[in-house]
Amino acid sequence: MELIDLRKKQIWYDWKTIYVGIIQKFFEFKVISDYAVELMEKGEEDDFITELAWGVDSNDIQQVLFELKNHYFPDLEEDSSDYEIEEQKLRFVSLSELNETVTDTDDLLKKMAEFYGNNGYPEDMVEFINYMPQEVPTSKEDLINRFHYFLNSEENKVKEK
Repeated sequence: MELIDLRKKQIWYDWKTIYVGIIQKFFEFKVISDYAVELMEKGEEDDFITELAWGVDSNDIQQVLFELKNHYFPDLEEDSSDYEIEEQKLRFVSLSELNETVTDTDDLLKKMAEFYGNNGYPEDMVEFINYMPQEVPTSKEDLINRFHYFLNSEENKVKEK
């Protein structure tokens, strides 16, 4: 995922989003420099942002993440509602991208299940994961319809924040 994907979906982001996105593997670490450049283009400059704009070495990523957290949001914890909101934004954009790019129903169901497994088996996704037991007999179309309903609901939630 890239920053442009968030902009296309009109999802507001900041350093917290970048941080959570890297921790949760939604982003590659180069997004740090991309965002720093974006901030500089908007006129926000300080020594830290300028340094980040020049690039982050892969060997320094843990230190940079530590500095970002301490500089901008020292109280952020993985089990906090703020962290959850950022994760929800990133999940929405990723799943929307799947929905828009994968046209085959079987392939989409497979990719949704992979995402589900790779992202800690979120409880709120169970109702449209093809290998999870459903309360009533469910067709592929039912699963896709539930997925679309979920995406619409998620979009409303993340755009409120």
